Amino acid sequence: MTTPDSVLDLPSLPPMGAELIRAVFTRKKARSEGLPRVGLRVRTVRASAELLARYRDVCGFAVDGFLPLTYPQVLAAPLHVALLGRPDFPYPLLGLIHVRNDIRQLRRLPKAATLSVSAWFESQREVPAGIELELKTVVESEGAPVWEALTTMLRRKARKEGERKPRGSDEDAQRFAASPSAHWSVLGDTGRRYARASGDYNPIHLTALTARPFGFPRAIAHGMWTLARCMAEVGEAARGERLALSAEFRRPLLLPSRVTFQTLRQDEGVDFRVSSEEGKPHLLGRLEQVA
Repeated sequence: MTTPDSVLDLPSLPPMGAELIRAVFTRKKARSEGLPRVGLRVRTVRASAELLARYRDVCGFAVDGFLPLTYPQVLAAPLHVALLGRPDFPYPLLGLIHVRNDIRQLRRLPKAATLSVSAWFESQREVPAGIELELKTVVESEGAPVWEALTTMLRRKARKEGERKPRGSDEDAQRFAASPSAHWSVLGDTGRRYARASGDYNPIHLTALTARPFGFPRAIAHGMWTLARCMAEVGEAARGERLALSAEFRRPLLLPSRVTFQTLRQDEGVDFRVSSEEGKPHLLGRLEQVA
């Protein structure tokens, strides 16, 4: 694991809404410089009871006295946005695409736990689609790590005229063909409801009007909403102590939509998939217990 050269301690989580507004009106040109080597940390973070209740409601989690497996990502998001909005970050924030998330929970976190949350840039690399960069998050309780995540973002390169977008394989569709399934009607206000719970008011998630300038015909669901909704649907398996969760975000989920959720038990874990009515994958993931 790469560690930052220095860590800046903040008194509280920065206001994510203000950071996003700044990003909308900041015209930053991409540069070839490396990623900032500074980390950000807030030593005293507690989940807001009101915001956590909204999160449970929009994602479908039951009340059980603990933070949902995906919730620390919400707590860390203001640090992510602050890092991505730094003057020495070489790319514009808006336009970055969340393509993967890997989470490891070492123990369940009580809903009122006092946590220390840190985030920094782990790495960047060139891939056929553009440049991927990784954000590392570490959550500690009483001085010991309890939750960590690697968030992968993509800065997509411009496609040449006539170049086709790569198509996904139908191998996953075949694997899940006989799997149990549930059908979700994802409402048009899902992005706004999730924003009120998470603070992520990125315009691509709010309305068709605000999403169109970024190339979307309608608003799209937050990727982390889709992943959280999957964990709520998985139920008991997502309420273990030591868990590893990985997800790939394949295609934007336009709002409103009707989608299919499927699970496939594999060894000590469960694979899961969210796809459109036409069978195109929005999300592919795996949840498993770890030693």
